Amino acid sequence: MPPHLSLISGLLMGAADAIPGVSGGTIALVVGIYDRFIKAIATVVRTPKLVRTAAGRGQLAGALHLLVPIGIGAAISLLAVTRLLVGPSDDPGILLQPETAPICYGFFFGLVLVSIREPWRRIRVHSPSRIVAAVAGAAIAALFVALPHQSGTPPTWTLLLGGAGAISVMLLPGISGSLFLVILGQYALVTSALHDRDLGVLAIFIAGIGLGVVVFVPLLRRALVSYHDTTMAGLTGLMAGSLRALWPYKDNYQPKAGPMHNVGIGDDLVWVIVAAVAGGAVVWLLAQLERRIQAVDEPDAADAADAPAADKSGPQPGL
Repeated sequence: MPPHLSLISGLLMGAADAIPGVSGGTIALVVGIYDRFIKAIATVVRTPKLVRTAAGRGQLAGALHLLVPIGIGAAISLLAVTRLLVGPSDDPGILLQPETAPICYGFFFGLVLVSIREPWRRIRVHSPSRIVAAVAGAAIAALFVALPHQSGTPPTWTLLLGGAGAISVMLLPGISGSLFLVILGQYALVTSALHDRDLGVLAIFIAGIGLGVVVFVPLLRRALVSYHDTTMAGLTGLMAGSLRALWPYKDNYQPKAGPMHNVGIGDDLVWVIVAAVAGGAVVWLLAQLERRIQAVDEPDAADAADAPAADKSGPQPGL
């Protein structure tokens, strides 16, 4: 994939990861890079082994060719979006203000609602077991969203566990790493540290992210390789269940205040509907980006077709 397309994908994923209830994994799925994104991260995790051979170093270079632009884009948009939506502790963003929050959540609700079809259409063979997996995924996400939120300032050392858990769920479409931090009571602490440049807090959180990547990504990669259709069905359910967290109307929009319970429709329904339609339109635009990415990758696919066929009876080496 050309670096500029990877950068665009990273910008979109970082923006999604900043929002409690939306996952960067959702965006990766919509733009059609989810499988290769997880594979690239799994490859980097195996760096100590791969650097020993020329072939391994080639795999590592290919993974970094995808991940570096995505990482740059994600970091840029994460800073910008958290500043706009959440802001520093002394200047709350539009996602925390009752006047503008319903419209923001309406946009996210429409985006995720239209995105649900993306993992489902990637299932190769449909069967009743796929439906069961989707229902189970939806139940898990709905229960996850309903977990009680912690109030108060958590101990700093718990950010290690928070970072590991957040990156693990962040890579799953439908389960938001930001929402995970909200439930732990760490979201406001981490976002404030990001904008206040509290390096001590950020260092512990980033160490937790590294721990989560090393432990979780190989497991996710194996699931995608060995149980692709069941995994995609489960991801579909996770996205559907996460809609509970994105209902626009809540009794409060402050993560520090504790759980945000859904309430009835407000007076700004028209604007919320407009925002939801706009969110769905973004998914359509992302689908156009996916087609462009696939068009760019077609020459590589044609070259691969000319190569000798590999034995596909089991897991492939290096996956």
